[in-house]
Order: sequence, then C-alpha cells, then structure tokens
Amino acid sequence: MIQAISASDYLQPVHDGAALPPLEAALKNLCRERFRRIDRFIQLALLGSARCVAGRTLQPDCGIYLGSGLGPIGNNILTQQQLIRDAEIPKPVNFVNTLGSSAGFHVARNLGLRGQNFFISRRGASLQAVLGAAMADLTHGVVGQALVGVVEEVTLPLGEHRLRQHLPEDRTLAEGSHWFVLQPGTGDSRSLDLKRFAEFATLEDFLKSVWRTGDRLCCARSMETHAAKTMQRGFDAGALSGPTSAFHDSLEAAWLAAFAVSREPGTLFLVDGHPERGWSLFYLGA
Repeated sequence: MIQAISASDYLQPVHDGAALPPLEAALKNLCRERFRRIDRFIQLALLGSARCVAGRTLQPDCGIYLGSGLGPIGNNILTQQQLIRDAEIPKPVNFVNTLGSSAGFHVARNLGLRGQNFFISRRGASLQAVLGAAMADLTHGVVGQALVGVVEEVTLPLGEHRLRQHLPEDRTLAEGSHWFVLQPGTGDSRSLDLKRFAEFATLEDFLKSVWRTGDRLCCARSMETHAAKTMQRGFDAGALSGPTSAFHDSLEAAWLAAFAVSREPGTLFLVDGHPERGWSLFYLGA
C-alpha cells in the first residue's frame, strides 16, 4: 500500500488587470537560502514543495517527480521573443530556465535531497503522469519515498495566456503548486492506489463495487467526453473543496491536493482514459 503522508495545495486565481501575487516574502521564510535568478515557475515549485515538507525530514534519496502541462512558459516566451522578435541570442538565465528540470534542481537543493529527479510535461494529464511514475517506482522499490508535485504558472497579459490555451475570453485563470509526499506502508495517513482497465465496463463495475456514501468522483479533463458524462451520471460527484471556476492545465492536481489537505472523510476517485488507450483510476482514501 502507498500512503500520502503529507500534502500541500496552492491554487491562486489571477484576475484581469491585477498583478501576479508576490511570492518572495513566503519563500524567504520557507527556503534555506536566497535563490538568485529564478523565475516564477521555480518560485511556485519551491513554495509548494517546502509547504508540503514543512516539519518533516525526508529520506535523503527521496525521489522528486515534478509535472506540468505548460511548464515554465514565462521563460519560454521570453526566449522566443529574444530570438524571433529581437533577433538576439537569448539571455543565459532565460534559456536555462526554459527547462522544467531547473525547478526540480532547486527543490532538491532547498530540501537537501540527492535522489532521482524527474520532470514530466503532459498537457491536460500531468498529475496522472507523475503519479503513475512515482507509484511504479515505489511499488518496485526503486525509491523508498517520493515527493510528487504539479506546477502551473500564469503569464501576463491574461488575454494572451487564454489564447495560447484555447480558452474563452471570460475564463478565470489560476496558477498552482500541488504536492504530495508518498511512501509505502500502513498507518493513519490517506492511502493512494491506482488501477488500470482495458474496458470501460470493467472500470464501471469495479467502481460500483467499492463506492461508498460520501465518496467523490473527479473526471480528468483529458478523459473521453462520452465516458466522462456516463461516469458523472452514474456516480455522485459530491462537493469538492476549492474554487471551481478558476482554471489551469492540471486542475485535477488541485482537487486531489485540496482533498488530501482537508481531511474530509471518504475517498476521492480520479478517472481518466479513452476507448483506444484504456482507462485509469487513481483513488485517495481515508
């Protein structure tokens, strides 16, 4: 069994005409040192991971699994502007920070970790990607502990950010940093499990067999539409904590992290899949 022994959830809506919320003061209290030349994506990763680990000592070889749908988009925009618009060589700090692995390096340095360090980018399903990788490594003993996070940043102006993501002009945007510490074992912490199914009907039958009053259902944004509607009709989605109107590319991570932090009773099921690639079911229980 895999346990989620700690979690943190940062989901901050960003409104038109407003500046991005400053993070420097919070990081000053959370980080071992003052990091120079870091971008907002790295700041968000440091913020969420440090909050998740606060008060705990991780195993030095704890693996880091960082995911994102969009990645460090701010520095990628700056680099493209320098190359294409200004016909200049990108500034080294901007170029280096186009890689999401830079955030993982800073997280490891801040927490004193020296284990394996992965960055996985997958549009619309980054949480599923990093959780699947971390849980596989924990199950097979590759690592004894895993720090798993998903980070999404917002860039200004918001109109251009919406355009890049093909979103309506009135959609509220949010940035987020959502983290979990996972390890094998049993105890009082929430359990995390993953099952895969080749057929949708088998998934439905399994979910019916384990569903209890008070459980919650979350259909991933990447899930096939007809199947998602079928699931939502068949199971009570319940009321999940946190803002439902704000959007970022890995919103499933916000739901899972908020549920873990809240200590609400029951189990949260996250369903994803497509008839051509099969189905997955993550569930975080009491």
